[in-house]
Amino acid sequence: MTSRYHLKSAIPAIMDGQGCLISVTLPAGAVLIESSQPSDTMIGMIGVYWEGCHYSVHLKDLLKNGQRVSIA
Repeated sequence: MTSRYHLKSAIPAIMDGQGCLISVTLPAGAVLIESSQPSDTMIGMIGVYWEGCHYSVHLKDLLKNGQRVSIA
């Protein structure tokens, strides 16, 4: 099962940009899809996809600033 979260406010994230880690901010309104690929996710974080890219986010940020919208 894959969870989806709608962000109520922006959250910090880490994107793996072809071997280098890039700090980014995922915007309010984004719908994140939980990743089932733990090997792509940084240790201690949750993997999500947004607009075709994989990001690592802190669970506390996702739960505080996101709302689960569906399970597929």
